[in-house]
Amino acid sequence: MKNKLLEIKGLKTYFYTDDGVVPAVDGVDISIYEGETVGIVGESGCGKSVTSLTTMRLTPGRVVEGSITFQQKDILALSDEEMRELRGNEMAMIFQEPMTSLNPVFTIGQQIGEAVEIHMKVSKQMARERSIEMLKRVGIPRPEQIVDEYPHQLSGGMRQRVMIAMAMACNPKLLIADEPTTALDVTIQAQILDLMRDLKEKQGTAIMMITHDLGVVAEMCDRVIVMYAGKVVEEADVVTLFTKPQHPYTQGLMKSIPSLESAERRLYSIKGNVPIPGTIRDGCSFAPRCEFATELCRQKAPRLVEVEQGHLSRCWLHVNDREDTRHETAVG
Repeated sequence: MKNKLLEIKGLKTYFYTDDGVVPAVDGVDISIYEGETVGIVGESGCGKSVTSLTTMRLTPGRVVEGSITFQQKDILALSDEEMRELRGNEMAMIFQEPMTSLNPVFTIGQQIGEAVEIHMKVSKQMARERSIEMLKRVGIPRPEQIVDEYPHQLSGGMRQRVMIAMAMACNPKLLIADEPTTALDVTIQAQILDLMRDLKEKQGTAIMMITHDLGVVAEMCDRVIVMYAGKVVEEADVVTLFTKPQHPYTQGLMKSIPSLESAERRLYSIKGNVPIPGTIRDGCSFAPRCEFATELCRQKAPRLVEVEQGHLSRCWLHVNDREDTRHETAVG
């Protein structure tokens, strides 16, 4: 039995704006075990990235409720100095857009080497050698030259590899990857995924994979968590989720995947859009888009319940009002 590396319980991250309070993450529970890859999926605006940024304590929003425990450390109680020691060392993040995440005025070697110097307590020369070693490991050609170049001199795929090299330089226990293959061509995407899989197998790193690409999820993940409007609506192992999706939203996502065998000319799409967080105050947040919605769905929000062992769903199709309390499960 592997140890639990990260545990998020009842997390609520709100943004306070001139137009009111925006509950971007609204009561999320996530657990990740050592060496496990967990996919977080959903449309844009579902709260995936805010969840990851809150885990790293990088979000501009405010955590109003809940807890985040990493290796038995209370992340939300750590000082800024303690968090800086943890961030980039034991837990690291690959950001969504490498061009804006890399500093344009510093060389690649300086940016990778900075984390190595700080966390591994080594000299500049040793940090440079480690940077070259990491560039080799992520498959970048001419690493001895690339280490002295600037981000604008590299292609998008190479910048993404640099981000992975930077994140993995200190052998973190947890890697958070926020859309690591977005805007990359399929060849580079496959190479990046192979690289992450190889690093995971060799170093035993756990990965939180945030994506909207279900193909990436099927290829990379052990477990999948589906988010909608700031909440977890379904959770299962990857095989179960793809073969027996329970929540109508997950079913809609599955039907949206293009198929070579289908004779349909038009791709299926879920009608409507993800609601602005906080605009639906009563009932299920997916009810306005759900073909199975009833009056109960519009009046009362369902709880996350266990449909079968290890498979959770937040839907009134699986639990009625009388059984709600009896079947409620403790997640995490």
